[in-house]
Amino acid sequence: MNKTLSGKVILVTGSTGGIGRVTCEHLLSQGAQLYVTDFDAQAVDELCKVLHGAVAGSAADMCDPQSVAAMFADLRARYGRLDGAFNNAGRGSGEIPLVEMDLAEWQRVININLTGTFLCVQQEIELMLESGGGSIVNNSSILGLRAGANPAYTAAKHGVCGLTKSAALVYADRHVRVNAVCPGLIEAGMGLKVMARPQDKVERYVARHPMARAGQAQEVAEAVSWLLSEQSSYTTGHLLPIDGGYTCA
Repeated sequence: MNKTLSGKVILVTGSTGGIGRVTCEHLLSQGAQLYVTDFDAQAVDELCKVLHGAVAGSAADMCDPQSVAAMFADLRARYGRLDGAFNNAGRGSGEIPLVEMDLAEWQRVININLTGTFLCVQQEIELMLESGGGSIVNNSSILGLRAGANPAYTAAKHGVCGLTKSAALVYADRHVRVNAVCPGLIEAGMGLKVMARPQDKVERYVARHPMARAGQAQEVAEAVSWLLSEQSSYTTGHLLPIDGGYTCA
């Protein structure tokens, strides 16, 4: 089998969750050397032990610039370069109406989903420029393309899409590609919380996806892998819905 990521050093944030973990497994199957990170140090250590292949990692708080910088310093010390990154770390916030959302909740959601992605993209591009380029994939959401009930999450994911396009535009001629995946309802991670809601609500939400089903984490992982590989070498600034047709309905 042709391993499309053979020898490439790839960072995965939010690596211990549903989509993150499955993506790590898939990237390893494609020959990548992984650096994994998440908030929980014990979970990161356990993931490194469970995954079979070239894997290293450390814990990092995506909301803390110093913590993110320390994680990248460790990555640099271990591998000396970075070829690809999947910025997957993020959190949901339920359906809190705008007038009921306090500032602390707004800032928490923006910090982890948008500011954390910014901090990582900044460091990733710096590392990639040193070694001639690379590919970055940000995890946005269908709510980065459409409106959602939670104002902070919707704003943060729209921000991730804007950040993706801006970085892609500025660094395209320096061989750094930046794209985003925009998953719909996925039976993993935050999607499991949606699937645990009352059955009538779940059925209504699933029905908004024309394929009439939830997606699987593996379907996201394969799209991320393609965007990280040379198979997508002429693709940058793209926002890729993985949503069973949600955004075209």
